[in-house]
Amino acid sequence: MAKIVKLLFLILLIFSTTLSANNYINQLLSYDKTIATANDDELLRVHHALKRIYIYSIVENDQKIKQEVLKRLVKTSRILKLDFEDYEKELATMKKLAIPKKVAKKEVKPKKSTIKKTKQIKIDKIAKKSKYLANLKSISIVENKIEFVFDKPLKLKEIKRFSLKSKSKYREVFDIKAVLSHKPSINIPKSLDDLRIAQYKKDILRVVFQRKKEYKSKFHLYGSRLEIFFEKNRATNEQVKSYFKYEKFLPTNKIIVIDAGHGGKDAGAVGSKREYEKHVVLQIALRTGKILQKRGYRVYYTRTKDKFIKLRDRTKYANKKRADLFLSIHANASRKKLLHGVETFFLSPARSKRSKNVAALENKSDLEEMDYFSKQTFLNVFNREKIIQANKLALDVQQGMLNRLRSKYSNVRDGGVREAPFWVLVGAQMPAILIEVGYISNYTERKRIFNSHYQDLLAKGIADGIDSYFLKNGY
Repeated sequence: MAKIVKLLFLILLIFSTTLSANNYINQLLSYDKTIATANDDELLRVHHALKRIYIYSIVENDQKIKQEVLKRLVKTSRILKLDFEDYEKELATMKKLAIPKKVAKKEVKPKKSTIKKTKQIKIDKIAKKSKYLANLKSISIVENKIEFVFDKPLKLKEIKRFSLKSKSKYREVFDIKAVLSHKPSINIPKSLDDLRIAQYKKDILRVVFQRKKEYKSKFHLYGSRLEIFFEKNRATNEQVKSYFKYEKFLPTNKIIVIDAGHGGKDAGAVGSKREYEKHVVLQIALRTGKILQKRGYRVYYTRTKDKFIKLRDRTKYANKKRADLFLSIHANASRKKLLHGVETFFLSPARSKRSKNVAALENKSDLEEMDYFSKQTFLNVFNREKIIQANKLALDVQQGMLNRLRSKYSNVRDGGVREAPFWVLVGAQMPAILIEVGYISNYTERKRIFNSHYQDLLAKGIADGIDSYFLKNGY
């Protein structure tokens, strides 16, 4: 009974993602007790929970929480024998920055010259808060990016962009279906001649970037957060560089190989009304590919029809195409009909019984292929740097799917990012992940994953995650 209570307590801690800063500090303190007594399975769950708090600290720019969570990430990584070099370096950098410098006082003195050089964003109009439209909560500028946070999720179709050109000026305009209900105070970046924000119409918030030269900004929408990259990255800020290495925007000519799981004689999981996994994952794979192609990626598929393909031939094909990423798309199943949720896996020896069970279910279609890989080759795969990158990719894709799905379906469960020995990923010479888009054995989730609108949200979420991965890691 004590073990069950302890496990339930862990699950509650790991999946609480809407906590305040103080609650996160308390959560970190509670993890200290768990780390001291936990087995490998429990410790891995805590480790992934710490990663989520780490991402929260970056998004909220909370240096106190960031420093505390980094200490624990280094500790848990050491125990689990995971790579912790990046965490350790970032922690050391934060400690250096925390030491006060004597020069800092001299730099603050010339207030008059500073005021002359900086210009405030001009707010032409503001409006009353709206119950129906998204209200702008905050604006922030970090290096080459301006970030808008709204109180409700936006849709891509609610953002329109166009440009106005003249001989001496170039204006880029974003019209957003939202309301500007307060007057933020932010300085205009030096790279822009002007930046204006106004309530253009009662339901349109207008943002205008003015430059001397023509430049097309890149933008990304993550639910209620809109990011606009108004110039190429020239950042030196350590905090931003450590996590968001925006050296490129949307990558061109990056090669993605998408693998629709199962096929042909291998139906995969089967629903109560003979709904086959092999069909639905192919539909999602093709939708995802089309979206990625529109965003500038080169996409190849291991299959585009109902065809059986051996496991080793899937990654072999990806290697032949010299892919930058490999995605294998599947649908989950369980005897427990109430189980539901979206999960993302990367290749690693499974530490939890649940991960082993999921992997066993997906591996059973081609058991003879397991003999193809020697034990030594299998172990070498786990030692590669690609596994670390696959972990990062998995985190971004998981978050991308959740952001998209929860914009329409509030009860979508986060199954998390997990490690498991999927044979379909063995042999990939690039970061490779396996996505479980939902449980075909669950009545509600089965109806959703066979729905075209739900599939679109999944596909866009996967594409968002891939964009985020390349942007953060500077590829």
